[in-house]
Amino acid sequence: METYRAYLQSIKDRHHSLEERIQGTVSSRVIAEFVGTSALFPVLDAIRSITIDGVHVYLSEPAHYMLFFAAFMQAWYLGTANSSSWKTVFTGSLLGFGIYAPMDILFEGLAFFYQPYHMLFGAYSLMIAGLRALQVVTRGVEFLQTATTLLLNIGKLLLFPAMYIIIDQNLKGLHLLNGQVWPSFMDTNTHVYFFYGAVFVGILLGFAESQRIHYAHYLRYLVERLKQYSEWSLGKELINNAIDDPSSLGLRRVERSILFLDIREFTAWAEQADPQQVVDMLNRYYSVSEAIISDYHGHKPNFTADEVMTHFVTADVAVQTALELQIKLQEILNTHSLTVGIGLHTGEVIEGLVGSDSTRKYDIIGDAVNTAKRLESSAGKGEIVMSDATYKTLW
Repeated sequence: METYRAYLQSIKDRHHSLEERIQGTVSSRVIAEFVGTSALFPVLDAIRSITIDGVHVYLSEPAHYMLFFAAFMQAWYLGTANSSSWKTVFTGSLLGFGIYAPMDILFEGLAFFYQPYHMLFGAYSLMIAGLRALQVVTRGVEFLQTATTLLLNIGKLLLFPAMYIIIDQNLKGLHLLNGQVWPSFMDTNTHVYFFYGAVFVGILLGFAESQRIHYAHYLRYLVERLKQYSEWSLGKELINNAIDDPSSLGLRRVERSILFLDIREFTAWAEQADPQQVVDMLNRYYSVSEAIISDYHGHKPNFTADEVMTHFVTADVAVQTALELQIKLQEILNTHSLTVGIGLHTGEVIEGLVGSDSTRKYDIIGDAVNTAKRLESSAGKGEIVMSDATYKTLW
């Protein structure tokens, strides 16, 4: 049983690994958020402060550490959020300012509200929050998504000239709201070049990010579809295992507990029943069988007419599965006066991909498989017949 628990844990670990590869690991999402958006204002503010006052003065002020702490908390929230709704993105994008402002007010008091950089931080956070929320809302509408992404990147780039305006105009208090600040700044050709250069670079980055988002969405969609199609034939556990270790699909000798089940007198019943009734019953029979086998982490079942075949790592799980199959399938088959017979055998098999160069199937072959099939054929209505080898492994 301990071996089986370890096997189940390895399946969970591989599943998480695959999902992380598709969506990105938590750490990679947090770092991307921190570097790409959350830390943008703190970094530019650090450059401004160090340039004007020097490194020593910058490092001696607690407010700067609080600013980076708030940025990291924002990145952590957005990077680990289970939801990607516009409400989550909007709230998360304001979290940095929401954490920093109350902490800094404790140090500066009401003077906090007269600092132009604080006003800029608040306005910038609100703008980014609104545009990122709009980016989520317009997801799926390519033109609107591109336009929103362009505005978002332009907004990020304009933070740099906005800070420069405060430095260049030596703004204090609420002077940032003075209507003459902008015309005065744009009076100089170099400032005009600086401003429109930032807008142009923002547009270029916006187009690049828009393409990246488009291809990332398409690749995730493609990976999910291919994963789904592969799981139909190989099963989720085997796919997860094969992605981490492609050699796991190779042929090898292993011990498995093989389970066969078959509907008794199915052929005679099917010849008399309506074809649609036969198909509907088989579909329910397949669905219930596969659900039970999947719950016990059996291999993806093979369906051949009314026969189902699968195998398990341990015999005790195979027996538990057989018992539940008998109970649940009888509920379906009783209405048609049908029952199933089940055969179980444990032995050495060759497991892996078999077939031609163009068509292959993951399967098990060997005398143990044939024995399990013979036991199933000998099982009467509603019976489970197991081999001595299977019985002995239970004790």
